[in-house]
Amino acid sequence: MVLKKLTTLTIVGVSIGVLAACSRTPDQVVTKSAENAQTMMGQLESIQTQEMALQDAFEADLAADESLANLAESGTGATRENLQTRQEEFDELKSLFEDFQDQVESLNEFDETDFTAGEDFANFDTSRQLADSVNTQMSAYIENYQAVLEKEDAYYTSLAAEDSDLTTFSDGLAEINGNFETSQAALSEMLPDLTALAKLSQTENQAQ
Repeated sequence: MVLKKLTTLTIVGVSIGVLAACSRTPDQVVTKSAENAQTMMGQLESIQTQEMALQDAFEADLAADESLANLAESGTGATRENLQTRQEEFDELKSLFEDFQDQVESLNEFDETDFTAGEDFANFDTSRQLADSVNTQMSAYIENYQAVLEKEDAYYTSLAAEDSDLTTFSDGLAEINGNFETSQAALSEMLPDLTALAKLSQTENQAQ
């Protein structure tokens, strides 16, 4: 009997959650997705700040110790610190993106019947298509940048190994640069739409 009551409460709880999600207006969901876009832009800027500091950190570690122990997985050099910081910033970006994906899913639940004027739906649909585009593009960027971080981790570890040589250095660097260029291409493709979506939040705030 107790189990049956608990099950009933769980079902009711889920139903209430669904009703709460549906009670939001299209404008509210658009605004939330735009705010998410703005926050993700800030996170991307933090990652890029660390990327700009990477070259100096790497050169400093190369010059500091011939064994390159600072580059090992347990190393405490500037390069490893930079990588760890970017991973943390990237993990936060992924968390923000998961929230954004929830907003996109909510946007796609609305249709013409939720609007009293055709013009209002047309404006909403433009914003929704923008969010859909960012969703696809950010997915590609996240997949590519995760590969960059993983390759970097493996590369630094290989450089600190006793059997590392010039080939290890040059081949690994070329592979990382290739992955990085792919991620930057995905970022460049996304930025116009991400910026446009983020501006919707600013426009909404100015209107209030």
